[in-house]
Amino acid sequence: MKGIIKLFFFLSFISNGQVNVEWSNYPGGVSVAVNPLNEVYSVNWEYNPGGDITLTKRNSSGTILWEATYDNVDNTRHEVATWIETDSQNNCLVSGTIRSGFSNPVNAASLLMKYNPQGDLLWRVVFEDSFEGSYTRKILVDSSDNIYVLGLGMGPNGMVTRIKKFNSNGETVWNYYDTNGVGAPINMKFTPDNALVVSGRSITGIINGYLKLSLEGNLLWSKTGITSPTVGDIAGDLMGNAYIINGEDVVSNAGSILEKLNSAGNTLWSDTNAMAGSRVEVGSDNYPLISGFPNSGTGGAAFMKYTSEGSVLWQNLNADGPEILLLHGQLKLDAANNAYLSAGNLFNMAVCKINADGTNGWVGLVSGSNSASSFVLAGDNSVYVVGGTTAKLGQAPLGINTTEVALFVIFPNPFSSTFTIQSFIDEGEKQVALYDLSGKLIYEDKFTGFNASLELNAISSGIYIIIIVDKNGKIHKQKLIKN
Repeated sequence: MKGIIKLFFFLSFISNGQVNVEWSNYPGGVSVAVNPLNEVYSVNWEYNPGGDITLTKRNSSGTILWEATYDNVDNTRHEVATWIETDSQNNCLVSGTIRSGFSNPVNAASLLMKYNPQGDLLWRVVFEDSFEGSYTRKILVDSSDNIYVLGLGMGPNGMVTRIKKFNSNGETVWNYYDTNGVGAPINMKFTPDNALVVSGRSITGIINGYLKLSLEGNLLWSKTGITSPTVGDIAGDLMGNAYIINGEDVVSNAGSILEKLNSAGNTLWSDTNAMAGSRVEVGSDNYPLISGFPNSGTGGAAFMKYTSEGSVLWQNLNADGPEILLLHGQLKLDAANNAYLSAGNLFNMAVCKINADGTNGWVGLVSGSNSASSFVLAGDNSVYVVGGTTAKLGQAPLGINTTEVALFVIFPNPFSSTFTIQSFIDEGEKQVALYDLSGKLIYEDKFTGFNASLELNAISSGIYIIIIVDKNGKIHKQKLIKN
């Protein structure tokens, strides 16, 4: 049995039966997009005088089909890619920021380009002026192929968050400049009720802000001045409600606050939890799901799902298993309401999946970067991720090559000196082993019955992996933190 535990420990770091890296190659980039043919676009940029943005197209097997650049010839400037999206005609939209200078560059202007499926540049727009100090953050494309660009721009009240809408020909439809003080732009999303929600963050201080716009550019509501030690997020439901997530403004052990707003931006309810949540999405069931860290002092990937009335439906504070995922990026939901979080572990790009019922899915790791810059869910049940490389993660059907898991609960976690293992079955002997992150065995023991309390005063503070195996070979594995 001891040999089985040791073998499982080492295999857990290098394999996961539900996901595999189908391919990974250069170049990487800052954003990735997929068209309905499962052709993959990635975009990167060159930090040199006259540096260009390069758009790369691959087929679903990872073979590069073409690379395209605008060919910037101004050696006093370079162009920085920020986001890409595809439209219904399989064209690719690329946003960027033109910067001036090299050793200490400054933002000069905003940029939007459109390429056809063959890599030909269809049009290019620099806005609003060649040196207004603006930048872009993200773009969205609607079903009519209109493009919405989120960034910072020069409005009537100075530099503020700007949303600019273009039609498919690159002509301006409208501009919206924030006048309520949501802060600098962070993120923008479509909502199921056909609107836009935007999150912002103060350039100085710890203030979050949010707004909701119609697709015609009219402000529906804004909510500003929210003190939060962490950057927040927003998502909407089909009924026009919105959910915002902010950090709890306390001196120590800060959790997070999920708040539901009605269609006018008024608070319906809020709930404070111990999890350090920073991202929120709403599923097709109109229930909100948040992701973040297990608590304010612990790395990892944690998720919590609420009902629309504000009750916690489930929580999973250890969705990444033995990994310690940091540098959280994007949160996305698939059609079945499974959730995916991009992150990194300082050595690999990572995507962590949690199933719709709160059970662990998988963690896909790709070498070549310390974190994932962007990822997308594709129609072929694959996940495409970009960072130091561009990669494809293939998902295996559930139930194939998966480990049979026993049911145990360990509490408290983190612990100071003693923790308890609770078993849901009182059958036979259970083997317990504790390892540090280098794989060194720190402690081992056996117990019978439903519960066992273990006192580990002598071990150093840090993060460990505990593995419990029941008499049938079923395995429970998770992180254990010693304060």
